[in-house]
Amino acid sequence: MVMRHFGALSLLLGAVTLAGCGTQKGNAAGGEGEGGVVKRSTPQLVVFVYDRSTSISDHQLELARQLTNDRIRKLDHGDRIAAHQLLQLSLEEPPQRWSETVPQREFTEQAMMRDSITRTRFLRDAQDYLVAFTDTTDRGMIDGTDILSTLHDVSADLRAAPGREATLYIFSDMLQSNRTIDMEGLRKMPPPGWVQHEEDNGTLPDLTGLCVYVIGARVDTEHSQRVKEFWEEYFEATGAQFESRNYTLRPVELPEHPCT
Repeated sequence: MVMRHFGALSLLLGAVTLAGCGTQKGNAAGGEGEGGVVKRSTPQLVVFVYDRSTSISDHQLELARQLTNDRIRKLDHGDRIAAHQLLQLSLEEPPQRWSETVPQREFTEQAMMRDSITRTRFLRDAQDYLVAFTDTTDRGMIDGTDILSTLHDVSADLRAAPGREATLYIFSDMLQSNRTIDMEGLRKMPPPGWVQHEEDNGTLPDLTGLCVYVIGARVDTEHSQRVKEFWEEYFEATGAQFESRNYTLRPVELPEHPCT
């Protein structure tokens, strides 16, 4: 997948020259901030992972784009965004990934117009950039779906952004499909004890504290329930926070707050 150059965001951070016209004191933690965003005492890390394989329908990718845009609009100053396209076969591939931090306020004691403008423009540009991750065209060359390897890259996002409440949104049917594991039709499921074996060998990613939401996975068949059970065991072993109700096919909106 070819990504558009994102230099516009860097230019934006130094290009906003409108004079601040607000004098209102900044909102206390827990109050309402710019654009109705609830102001938090702890910044967030929001990670989006996208499955563009041909097993994902166009309308699911379009839903992913809509849900992503809605979620991005709720980010505040200091929050960090990361995005990944699922690896196809292994960690040896060059990743398609991107991450940036919503610019901090220039004025911490007052709500200033220039801070609001900088945030709004940044988030709008981020939405435009992430369109490439939900592109419905040119997917015929995708050769696999390696969720397990991609989660190692997500673990790196966590290490790079400590001190944040971290949430992962995976837009995928959760059917791992590479040379060693193929969950499509349960063709080559991991054997019993696979997760424990990987944990004992220290080969699982550290996802401690990460709140996980899955969007795009079915739960209405015996096969889909088997797949879900694997991921429940897997996320528990990695230290992630994962609840059965957060494994869905077509949610109306993405939950904004991390798991509690």
